[in-house]
Amino acid sequence: MLNTYLLFILSAAMVIISGTKLSEYGDVIASKTKLGHSLVGGILIAAATSLPELVTSVTSAFIDAPNIAIGNVYGSNTFNIMILALIDVLHGQGPLLVKVKMNHILAGMLGVLLSAIGALAILISQIGGLDPQIGWVSISSFIIFAIYVYGSILIVRYENKRTKVEAPENIETVDNNSITLTRAIIGFGLACTIIIWAGMTLSQLGDTIALETGLGHTFVGTLLIAATTSLPELVTSIAAIKIGAYDMAVGNVFGSNIFNMLIIVLTDIAYYRGSIFTVAHIDHTITAMAGIVLSCIAVIGLFYRSSRTFFTVGWDSVFILTFYLLSIYLIFVL
Repeated sequence: MLNTYLLFILSAAMVIISGTKLSEYGDVIASKTKLGHSLVGGILIAAATSLPELVTSVTSAFIDAPNIAIGNVYGSNTFNIMILALIDVLHGQGPLLVKVKMNHILAGMLGVLLSAIGALAILISQIGGLDPQIGWVSISSFIIFAIYVYGSILIVRYENKRTKVEAPENIETVDNNSITLTRAIIGFGLACTIIIWAGMTLSQLGDTIALETGLGHTFVGTLLIAATTSLPELVTSIAAIKIGAYDMAVGNVFGSNIFNMLIIVLTDIAYYRGSIFTVAHIDHTITAMAGIVLSCIAVIGLFYRSSRTFFTVGWDSVFILTFYLLSIYLIFVL
């Protein structure tokens, strides 16, 4: 078991380092191709930092550990929203969400919608026994994919319209002229390769830890692996906050949650034994609902934009941290 834990820690460290490099090179690519910071955070960096979740969940489906696959996605979604509260604490200059654009509400609510559909699919399948399929893939996956594509188009269109009428973000620009576009693309690809290997290793080790400790796939996937694979989002968001790129940090969180729901679709395809919704433990709906509640708290904070604080932290972040800890307790005892 000692070797298992050491390899798990090593894989987690590689995820953190590679995730940081993914964000760094992704930012360079975005700068060289004239993309805005909101789109960089919400699409490019969000997809890049979600690679650990993608590889881990798909690999878990292949090795017949569907509860690790689903738990990783929904657990990552709850952890990602908790990141908003953590960076609010770290930046310590009043409520974070009053300093970002309201267009993140659209991304936040799209994530809520996709999460709700996934949870509903599990409930209908487990309780009602209804899960129509095309081949072995659930109809619910096709619905999630269609909404994901349409919602992403809406976000890009809305962001482009807002960019034309709003002033540019006031951030401290990092000098990346020494990094060429070609070097950034090569570095991006190399970091992706390392992420893929580390993600596959994490899923296999998570399966071993679940069996040997008796904690179970649902708990291990929802907490241990989900938190580990969400470390790139945490590192990237902290780095963005340090240079004042608040919209990039918030966009990364909400964008990652949206991309994570696409991972469920790919996981369902990878689980060739049948629809993954029919074998996923119903406890995952608790995690899904926790993530939805946390997202709603964040969206309310974005909309209401209260300047009141608990010390230097916004009250929305206090509620997010409190409810996250409560949800962890519920997942552990149930």
